[in-house]
Amino acid sequence: MKKIFLYIGELIVRVLNFGIVSLDEDVRRRQRFTNLALYVTAFNALHHLVLNALHHFWALWPVNVYNLLIAIGALFLVLGHRHGDNIAAILLACMITIGNFFVVMALGLNSDLHIYFTLAGSFVFMVGVRNSKLFIPLLSVVFAALIGVFFIASDQGFLMVEDQAFRKNLAIQGYVNAFIINALMIYYALSMLERAERALASEYQRSEQLLTTILPPPIAQRLKAEPHERIADRVDDACVLFADLVGFTRASNSLPPEDVVSYLDDLFTTFDGLCENYSVDKIKTIGDGYMAVGGLHDAGGARAVGFLALDMIEVMNGRSFLGLESLSLRIGIHRGPLTAGVIGDQRMTYDVWGSTVNCAARLEAQGLPSRIHVSEAYMTGVEDTFHFSKLDVTELRGVGVINTGYLLRQV
Repeated sequence: MKKIFLYIGELIVRVLNFGIVSLDEDVRRRQRFTNLALYVTAFNALHHLVLNALHHFWALWPVNVYNLLIAIGALFLVLGHRHGDNIAAILLACMITIGNFFVVMALGLNSDLHIYFTLAGSFVFMVGVRNSKLFIPLLSVVFAALIGVFFIASDQGFLMVEDQAFRKNLAIQGYVNAFIINALMIYYALSMLERAERALASEYQRSEQLLTTILPPPIAQRLKAEPHERIADRVDDACVLFADLVGFTRASNSLPPEDVVSYLDDLFTTFDGLCENYSVDKIKTIGDGYMAVGGLHDAGGARAVGFLALDMIEVMNGRSFLGLESLSLRIGIHRGPLTAGVIGDQRMTYDVWGSTVNCAARLEAQGLPSRIHVSEAYMTGVEDTFHFSKLDVTELRGVGVINTGYLLRQV
């Protein structure tokens, strides 16, 4: 049963999309509504044709011919979409206005068939609210035709003048059909609106996720709250971590690109998860290097970065081979003040600058594989959490002489 409903649903979608060639979703949405109006018009005309023919075919032959032509014309107008965005809608509006004017003249005001003129409001769904220069003239023409029949048409018309029972039946048909058509059109319009809103909400959710992926969540929230304000912060006590894969360049030269990218994606995705667990902000990847900062938004960044570094070394030990080459991770950590902010517009990034960043990068570059090279400044305040090696005097290029050691393990 479920398969049957799915098949019927797919069939309805195909029918509503028949003849539509535009790639613009707004145009396609309006043309689907136009197709629905064309199918409803054809069905309504055939409905009147059958009932009129059963009542008195030859006495009503002009109206029967009209209904047949309307039904055929409405079905053929589905092909009009390939000639313009609004061609089918315009031709349908003209066809219905002229045709219904003729029918009211033929069967008189007592038939109440001028009720169909009130369906003209659905034209706005066919041409779109943006095309007011097209919609307003169409609506004006229909309104003029409606007013015109009250002054021109007689009560009985010129076909089967004496048959009042027939006119009463026509009035009932007209009101019932107009009621159903209005309900159907409004339902479909609201369904399209709901689908568009769901799609918009989904796109918004994806953009929200993308924004929080590119930027740390607190920064993303600030950017959304004040989109025109520049984000630039001075952080007095931050902890910067640099990590680099030792032997990666040599290993990657002999492997297919997809293998290299897959390895980095798996490894760095794991590092991203560790950063999230410890509330440390991943800043960026630079080739086979990884940069993260703790303490940008709250205290406790030094300990969090220490735990992160130990876990990164452990993760790397389980992924040490790329192809036939054995890789290792070299990490450097320094603590101090820095500047943080968002730069760029089309491809915005959140980055950090300052001597603290430079020192952490030098510590990583001059450290040992599978070791965590840290400054004395980092050690201060976390001695009760981690064990460190003895301090050595180290000269860092571009930084100078400082005391450094290695983070060994948790206490």
